[in-house]
Parts: sequence; C-alpha cells; structure tokens
Amino acid sequence: MSLNGRSTGWKHQLGALVGLYLQNSTANVSAVQGNVGDVVWGSCSDNTTLPGAECGYAIVPLDYFNSSAGVAKIALGRYNATSTSTPRKGSVFVNPGGPGASGVILATVDGTMLQQVVGEEYDIIGFDPRGIGLTEPATKCFPTPEARTAFIANTVIDRGFDVGPNLTDPSNRYHLIQTQRDADALYKTQFAICGQSMGDQLRYMGTSTVTRDIDFMTTLLDGKDALINFWGFSYGTVIGQYLANMFPERIGRVVIDGVVDADAWANKPAYTWYRTWLSSTEGAYKIFFEDCAKAGPSGCALAQSSNDSATDILNRVEGFVNKLYDEPLPVPNATIPGILTSGRARLFWVGNLATPSTWPHAAQVFAAAMAGDASAVMDAVNQKELVDLERSAVSCNDNKPFAPPKPEVVIDEALFVQQNVTRFGLTITISEPDSGCQYWPVTPPERYLGPWNSTTKNPILIISNTNDPATPISSGEIVHKALGNSSAFLVLNAPGHTSFAAASTCIAQNTRAFFANGTLPAKGTICQPNSGPFPEQVANATGAIGAVGSSKLVSTDDQLLASLRHIGAHILGKGRR
Repeated sequence: MSLNGRSTGWKHQLGALVGLYLQNSTANVSAVQGNVGDVVWGSCSDNTTLPGAECGYAIVPLDYFNSSAGVAKIALGRYNATSTSTPRKGSVFVNPGGPGASGVILATVDGTMLQQVVGEEYDIIGFDPRGIGLTEPATKCFPTPEARTAFIANTVIDRGFDVGPNLTDPSNRYHLIQTQRDADALYKTQFAICGQSMGDQLRYMGTSTVTRDIDFMTTLLDGKDALINFWGFSYGTVIGQYLANMFPERIGRVVIDGVVDADAWANKPAYTWYRTWLSSTEGAYKIFFEDCAKAGPSGCALAQSSNDSATDILNRVEGFVNKLYDEPLPVPNATIPGILTSGRARLFWVGNLATPSTWPHAAQVFAAAMAGDASAVMDAVNQKELVDLERSAVSCNDNKPFAPPKPEVVIDEALFVQQNVTRFGLTITISEPDSGCQYWPVTPPERYLGPWNSTTKNPILIISNTNDPATPISSGEIVHKALGNSSAFLVLNAPGHTSFAAASTCIAQNTRAFFANGTLPAKGTICQPNSGPFPEQVANATGAIGAVGSSKLVSTDDQLLASLRHIGAHILGKGRR
C-alpha cells in the first residue's frame, strides 16, 4: 500500500500480463522484401484522399552502413504539381510531427491546400518515417493495440501525475517520488517487451536514419543533383535540423515551424528539457483566460459574467483542479468510465493549449466538468493518438545514452519547473512521452549528436509563435543563433503550437515567397494572426508581411485562411511534437 492508500495490486496483475507477452513474442517482425531503389506508385486505398493523389513506397537500405542488413519500405504519398504556367520545380517532403504522425495522409488529403502555400509547381511528398504508420518494418512491441491499452490503463502513463497544490509539502514530494518509481518500472518493462518483440529491427527507427532516407529518396525522385526541399512541423523541425547539418551542401528550400531544439533532443535526458521547453506554456495558459474574459459568457462558457476578469476565471479553474487532488470526480458516463483526477485535468488543458481553435469548446466541456459532468473531458483525455511505442522508437534511438537518474533527481527537477516555470511541468512528461530512454534495449547504427551550426547551401526558414506551449520561441531563437546566416527567423504573435494554430496570411505569404525564389523575411518581421480563438476576435494581419517578391497567392484570403485552418486541424490533431 502506497502513502496515498492506493492498492499496489495492479503491479502483480501487470507482472503476469508482461510474462505472458514475453513468452509469446520473440523478435517476430518479418523481414521486408524488395530491391533497393525501387519506387512504386499506385492509387490510394483511403477514400478520403484527393482525386489524383498517389500512394506507394520506396525501397531503401535498412542500414546505410551495412548493406547485408536488408531493406526498409518507406510509405509514400504524392500530390503532383498542378501548375499549368510554371515548370515543375521538384519535390517538397512534408512531415507533420509527432514522432508518430503520418506524412502520407498529410500529402494525400491536404495536398491542394499545402500547394496554396508552397506553390503549385512542387510535388508534395508525404512519407511515414521509420517505424511509423505504413512504413516497414513497423514498430510493434505489443501484440495488439488493446494489449498496449491494458498495459497502461490507470497507471501514471495513462492518468498523469497528480500534483498537490502545496509544492513545498514533503508528503507531496514523497508521493511524486513513489509515482516516479512506478513510471520508471513501467518504462523499463515496456522497453523490455519491445526488445523481445522486435529484436534488432528496433535499431533502425531513429532520425539519423530518417534523414538519410530523405537524402536517398530525393535522388530517386528528383535526380542525384537535386536539392532537398522540406517542410516540417513540431518533431518535423528536428528532421529539418538534422538535414541542415548532416547534408548542408544539399539544402534547397527547408522550412521548420514549431521548433524543437534538436541539440537538446539528441544530447540531454528528457527530464532536463523542460526549464527551457516549457518557457512559453504558462504564457499560453494565461492568454486563454485573458481571451475568455474578453469574450464574456456569450463566447466563453467559463466566464460567469461580463465583469469577470481573467484572474477570476483562472482562480475558479485552478481551485477546481486542485480540489481534484484530494477528491477525484466520478465520471460514470464517459465512453470509458473512470475518475477525473488533477493529473487528467492537467492533461486536458495542456492538450488544448496547443490548439486555440478548440478553446471555446474546451471552455464549454470544462465548465460542464466543474458543474459535475466530466464525461467530455475524460473522453478527450482518453483519446490516445500514439500507436504502440512508435514515438519512443524514434526519441530513444536519437537520445544519447545516460545513466538512469534516481527518482528523487527527476522529481526535484520537475518540482523546480512546477514552481518556477509552469504548473504543467509534470504533465508534459506524460503528454509528450519521451521519458525512460535510459532503459532503451538497442543501439542504432548511427546517432547524430552534432554539430548544429553548419553552413548550408541555401538558408532555411525558421518559424516560431510567441506563446507556443510545446515548442517555445526560445527554441527557435537557439536554432537561428546556431545556424547564423544559414537561417532566417519569422515570428507569429500568437499562442498555440506551430503557426498553423493561428491562421495568418502574413506567415503564408512569407512562406510562399521563400519556396518560390528563396526570398527571406526582413529581419525582425513579426506576423499577426487573422483572428483570435473566441468569436469576434479579428486581428489586422495585413501588415508585417515582409518582402514577398513577385510571388502571388492564387486564392483569396478567405480561401487561404480556410486551407490554413484545415491543415492546422490535421497537424495538431496528430500529436504535438
């Protein structure tokens, strides 16, 4: 029995379940067949894809340093150039983030909309990176999705850390350390399962290998002298930084939006990231309440009167969340009935901060929870987007090995973040599941660790929001400083994760000009969003466009904004980093 009285019986059930997995899963991933260099295109089986979109695959070396290792099949989606007046310029590879989101779906569903920004003279190429989506070998550590769900059900990986309101209370720290011990045991167990299930196939899922895939596929699709064009969001910005530093002489048009600091991603343990990486999270949270107060009761369900200040609404929400620590709320009518804990409430908020377009709905369902019905909040938290351990297969193959830290060290660092940076310091360790890599069972054939300051053939474009709760503007500044004249920095004055969280014609015009002819925004350019998240919040976004050269948008602003919002909903609905 732990300090808070919760039974440890689940651990015994978990042990029996894991034993059953390990008895029946020993490196059962089949080898991929095909000849290196083969590219196959055909129709897409998904009826949501665009007319004319193509799906297929490329056969690439499984291991670029060992030709005898076999091959990998990289799933591809293509929406061909549609311009009738301008010659085709080549391919733009796109990655929506994660790790875990499908580039194939992004290209084949949103290709026309993406071309409104990059230009109709480019083929849009989506790909599922190693271990993700339809790419083979797939990451399959657990025998079924249901087995993975059963493994994490009602553990800290599922419900998040419950943090008491008094951060200086010794019993709060003790409880968190005990919870961290559980988390460490879960990480160690799931990665042992993964090693048993996949064996050496697990070695080939890292970003270094993905970067070589893009280089290889650029040659296959566009020729050996072609430059690499790439547009990456969130985790896709890690790929973009690897490209810029592993293949600087081959960089064409590369845009990274919603920037992760790849140096920290590769070289530092996850629990040390958050002093910097969450530096904009609290700002986004406060903007939510400021905008809610401005919208009033007619626009924001958490506002009780037109006289409510942002502080009034914040205090009511925080009071409710803190009360859940001692009195979890029964939720019998959720799709998966359970209890709303303070940890789950924090997971709900950190998920919605990334997507301001959801803020009116988030206010509505959280107001219902505060009134006693948390069904919609529970349903939102229980929508787990990650498949198996796809994300860990990337982040842990990327992360430089480190000695297992003591739980006390991890929690003390997290408490520092909670006290000095943001109240979501422990929430993010669950919502962004990159922890536990000290127990990763394999070593990749290559793990790129730097340098990160290469001189590229063409400069890349870096885009950051001023209050991005997942990838702060400070990360964009770090990358821009490292690359120097090999980069330009464009800022969107808005909350949310990536510039697609707050549609801006200014961002779209600058991005299109960059893809058209390499035009960079003027130094210090700050774009505005065209509207806010709540009704009737409209901004003047016509200024601060920067130099856009001769490239013209082919759609009206209304059409463009609709496209930007659609792409944003797609990207932000598929995991954040």
